[in-house]
Amino acid sequence: MPRPDANSHIREAAESLLSTVSNPNYRTISHSQSVNIVSEELVAGHRPQGRMSTVRRFFCLFVTFDLLFTGLMWLICVMMRGETLEQIFDREIVHYNVKTSLFDVVLLAITRFTTLLLFYALLYINNWSVIALSTGGTCAFLMAKVFVFDWPNAAQPVYQVFLILTSFTISWSEAWFLDFRVLPQELQAKEILECITSHGNAVTCERTPLISAHRTAPHSTFGESTVNWFSPVDTPEASPRPKRPGETVILTQDQIEEYISQAEESLTNSWRVINMENWHLEKRGQHGDVVESKKTEFGKVYRFTGVVECPPQFLFKEFRDNLQRLPEWNPTILKSEMIKEIAPGIDLSYQVTAGGGGGIIAPRDFIILRRTAALSRDGLVVEDETPYAYISSGKSVQVPGYPPCPKMVR
Repeated sequence: MPRPDANSHIREAAESLLSTVSNPNYRTISHSQSVNIVSEELVAGHRPQGRMSTVRRFFCLFVTFDLLFTGLMWLICVMMRGETLEQIFDREIVHYNVKTSLFDVVLLAITRFTTLLLFYALLYINNWSVIALSTGGTCAFLMAKVFVFDWPNAAQPVYQVFLILTSFTISWSEAWFLDFRVLPQELQAKEILECITSHGNAVTCERTPLISAHRTAPHSTFGESTVNWFSPVDTPEASPRPKRPGETVILTQDQIEEYISQAEESLTNSWRVINMENWHLEKRGQHGDVVESKKTEFGKVYRFTGVVECPPQFLFKEFRDNLQRLPEWNPTILKSEMIKEIAPGIDLSYQVTAGGGGGIIAPRDFIILRRTAALSRDGLVVEDETPYAYISSGKSVQVPGYPPCPKMVR
C-alpha cells in the first residue's frame, strides 16, 4: 500500500501502485490506489526505440503549419485585389518586385520549412544554432521589407501587415519552442534512460585490479615474495551493489518468507481498502470513468474505476504475464523488468517512471513486490472454481542488487 509523504502531497499522489480488480461478466473494473499525475510534457522527450520523440514531432508539425498558414495568408492578401490567378501569378511571381510583392514572405517560410526539417527531423541535431540563424534571418528580412515596401499604394494594408507580423511571430515561436521545450525535454529523458541503463551494470571499482592484467612486469628472481596472495572474498548478495547484467538475484530463505508475508498482507489490505464504503468523488470522465478518494490508515488513497471491453481473465493474464510490455502501452513507464519470481503469484519487479509537473515531481523508480491472484467473493484466493474477481496488489520493498539511483527518487 502506498504511504503518504508528510512533506509533499504531490509526491503522495505520484507514487501510484497499480491494482486491478475485475468482474467475470466480461466487463473489467480497474482500481488504482493512487493517481499518477506524471506530466506528459516530460514523457514527450523520450525516444522509443530510437524513433522521433513526441515533442520534436510536434515541432516539425508546427513548422509545417508555419508554411501552410503563411501561404494561406498570402493568398488572402492577393485575392483581395479581385484579380484572377493568372494575373496574380504574373504580378507576384513572374514580375516580382520587392516593393509591391509579398511572395518573398512565402519563400521565406519555404526556406524555414526546408532548413528546419532537414536539420531537426532528418539529421536530428540537438543544437539551437540552426534555429537561431533561421529566426535571425527571418527577422532581418522582414524588418527590411517593412522599409522598402510600397505601403501607400497597397490595396489592403491591414492584411499585408498581418502577414508580416504573423511570419515574424511564428518564427520566434519556433525558436522558443525548440530551445525551451524540445531540447530540454529530450536531454532530461536521455539522462533518465542513461541512469536506468547504468543502474543494472556493475559498479565494481573495489574489485578492479590496481595493476592491469594486460601489463606484466619484467621477470625477476630477486626479492620475490613467498607469500600466497588471494583475491578478496566475494561480496555477499545481501550487500547493496548493483546487479550485473544477466545475474540472478539470490535470496535467503528468511528473505523469501518475509517477502511472501508482505505480499499476502498487501493483497489483504488492497482488497479491504477497495471494498470500503463512502468514497469521495474526485472526477467523472465522459466514458463513465470515476476517480474517488478516501482517507485510510495508509493515508489518502485514490480509486479509479473504468470499464474495459475484454474478458477479465485475458486482462488479468496480460497484467500478470507481460510485465515487461508495460512501456509499450503506458507512456508514463520508461522501464519495466522482472527481477525474480518468489512463489506462485508473487514476484519482484523493477519499474521506472518519468518525472512531471515541470520538475516538481522528480523521476522515480520502484522495486515492487507484487501479488496476483483470483479471489472469491469473501476475498479468499481460489484456484479451480470460477473467481469473483482478479486482483494485482503491489508494495515497495528493497532488493539486493538494486540500490537507489542518484537521479531518481526511490
